[in-house]
Amino acid sequence: MRGEPEHGKAHRALRRMIHLLVLRPLAKLLFGVYVRGREHLAGHDQFILIANHNSHLDIILLFNLLTLPQLDRTHAVAERTYFARYKWLFRSVEFLYQPIWIERGTATRGTDPFDEFKQLLEAGHSLIIFPEGTRGKPGELVHFRSGIGRLVVQYKSIPVVPVFLKGPERALPKATAIMLPLTNFVAVGPPQLVVGGHRDITQHLEAALRDLEQATSKSYQRRRGKKEAAAQTIAVLGIDGSGKSTVSRSIAETLSAAQSVCLISDTLQFYNNSLYRPLQPLGTNVFREAINRAAKNAKSLKLYKIPKLTELLLRNQLFHEIRRWYTPDHIVMDGSPLLNLLAWVALYRDDPPDETTIARLIDILTGNDQQAGPHDPLFSEYPELKAFWLLKLNRMVLPETILLIDVDPATACERIASRGEEMQVHENVEKLTRLRESYLRVLACLGSHLDISTAVINGNAPLETVVEHAMQAVRSSSAGDPDHD
Repeated sequence: MRGEPEHGKAHRALRRMIHLLVLRPLAKLLFGVYVRGREHLAGHDQFILIANHNSHLDIILLFNLLTLPQLDRTHAVAERTYFARYKWLFRSVEFLYQPIWIERGTATRGTDPFDEFKQLLEAGHSLIIFPEGTRGKPGELVHFRSGIGRLVVQYKSIPVVPVFLKGPERALPKATAIMLPLTNFVAVGPPQLVVGGHRDITQHLEAALRDLEQATSKSYQRRRGKKEAAAQTIAVLGIDGSGKSTVSRSIAETLSAAQSVCLISDTLQFYNNSLYRPLQPLGTNVFREAINRAAKNAKSLKLYKIPKLTELLLRNQLFHEIRRWYTPDHIVMDGSPLLNLLAWVALYRDDPPDETTIARLIDILTGNDQQAGPHDPLFSEYPELKAFWLLKLNRMVLPETILLIDVDPATACERIASRGEEMQVHENVEKLTRLRESYLRVLACLGSHLDISTAVINGNAPLETVVEHAMQAVRSSSAGDPDHD
């Protein structure tokens, strides 16, 4: 097997120098490479990178993403026939990219076409694969061949990282050797979680790359100054036991009949064409879920406070990542980090903020208050708020549509007890009553001070009725928004 053992330290050092001092600066100078999502690849010692393929420039751009240790142990799939026409070109590519050479039409019955792929993967190396099989029409992503699924199904523990390239098909078009100095966009998506048989995996990876293509196109339009409607954000609030998680999921499933929807709940879910499609374990979400479990196991409000605050901040960051990578038409939130934070103040203070103060807190936490300074009186009253401001964590999301599933606290406690789970520290009638009153106060502020679309839904009604009323409120809100008809 080829690979690092066949090259001495001098060869590895020379290869690195050529990439760092020649190829990467040249690519940046000539093609103005714009990379988004590099962090999705940087932390992996081993991976299978999949990308669309329209140009021989693709390999150069993809290798520009790699760290030096990754560069030494990554191999791209390349067609021998094309490069073998010129000995100098063949040897250069062989040295710089350590490719897996393939020759179309030379497969022998009874042999494993993936034998070399497997040897490299089992030795801890990484691969760059173009699942379309060959360079297609410029700018057109064609269906994946089944080979990618047949390979990946045997190595499900190795992360599959999708990368979409936009620009190489124009900078170095097919059937020409003339490079044009045009900007290229490289979008690295979140590593993919693969399940099922090889056909399911092939379809899943193709869908992931198409999602990345859509997100890249939208980003490209924004850079060119084209206005684009952002995802409609719907938050469903309520005390524990109100049924807000069930209502959130029902709203997401209903909206997905016509448009794509991402649901941020205890888990991360994506719906399209009324079908559920699992999303990948974004690092932020994995950490958030662990913190959330710690919060639920807290034995006092004092011990609950820090992990819950951390979980809310991570959930808010997750919102930005979802909007960036999955570009759904709607984002449905089971709760709202910003509004949950404001409502939960009531559990820690005997004098919860009035509506005017709540409005000011929202402006500061969303970054809309340009008058706030280090000596603002509100910072003395709320020390955590000053920490948010100093750490520049005031990028919290204020949803466009907010629903409160209002239920009697005693009923909520009965529902929680019926689950057979251990009650959390705040799950009693006294604390849930304070929390319910605080949510109502926050919603009153949103309606009177900030002109946000809000609705209070009677959560004591049968579930079907609650969901029906919630959807009526969502549709009413959307009808009033010219960007969402």
